[in-house]
Amino acid sequence: MSDKDVFTIEKDGMAVEVLALGASIASVTPRGAGHSMVLSLPKEDYGAANQSFVGASIGRFANRIGAGRFEFNGRSHALPINDGPNQLHGGPAGFSTRRWVPARHTASRLVLALTSEEGDQGFPGRLEAKAIFTILAGDEMEIAYEATAEQPTIVNLTSHLYFNLDGAGDVLGHRLTVFSDHYLPIDETTLPTGEIAPVSGSAFDFRHPRPLSERPEGFDHNFCIGSQRSTALRPAVRLEAGQSGWTLELSTSEPGMQVYDGHKFDGRQVAADGRPIEAFGGLALEPQVWPDAPNRPGFPSALLLPGETYRSISRYRFIDGS
Repeated sequence: MSDKDVFTIEKDGMAVEVLALGASIASVTPRGAGHSMVLSLPKEDYGAANQSFVGASIGRFANRIGAGRFEFNGRSHALPINDGPNQLHGGPAGFSTRRWVPARHTASRLVLALTSEEGDQGFPGRLEAKAIFTILAGDEMEIAYEATAEQPTIVNLTSHLYFNLDGAGDVLGHRLTVFSDHYLPIDETTLPTGEIAPVSGSAFDFRHPRPLSERPEGFDHNFCIGSQRSTALRPAVRLEAGQSGWTLELSTSEPGMQVYDGHKFDGRQVAADGRPIEAFGGLALEPQVWPDAPNRPGFPSALLLPGETYRSISRYRFIDGS
């Protein structure tokens, strides 16, 4: 990978490394931290080789679309399948596999751009997308996505960061809070059943801090933060490290938060420091529209019309409690 494809932004002692390949975040080191807060891969393992989507920007539609099909504008759209019977994260050649083009780079801000043509991975309409990474302060960064389209289409972009606030080991000792009263039950293919279930009385009640060791089995679920996208940021997640004393506070404009515990890691994928990434090596927190939204009229809309601008904003604040 060329040095021209690797970018660093810094401010007030915080540094974030971003790759053009997949618009991927390779490291996040807040002021005063001796380690990155996210899983990182060797640089040659990003893009199409990054089957776990570590740190990547996801699109055109994050998460799953059932049977790789949806009806839109009176037409049926068939998408390539890459996750059992479903499409996952935009398909086998989704945005995470592409080389994004730098549009602007300052000391603390990076803008990467990508054009997705009509029919790309089966999706209607030509899309112009931007990934915007900004360090706001020594303890806070923002990830934003923008998109415009020449024809009606659907869009749902997210950053697939895996957090490990201890910098090594598993995350089962981390304590998780999700500010949500409802979640989406899933079927055997990890697709939402369509039910919007209360977390109260269930294993998915993380309204108060609980260690991830108490998570439900097969934890890869969407929590309902809102009924639609918002122009204002809403508190979504608080994650407290098991050992290092660091805490992450995540707020977002998005109506959903996919939480995945990394149980599919099996040591075959290697981290940037050479360590095998074992099960539960990182916790994925993915702000997004709810999975399978194009097939679920009762879910938040992923529709983008000509003349509109899609905007997704998430902020990540790191607190040193050591």
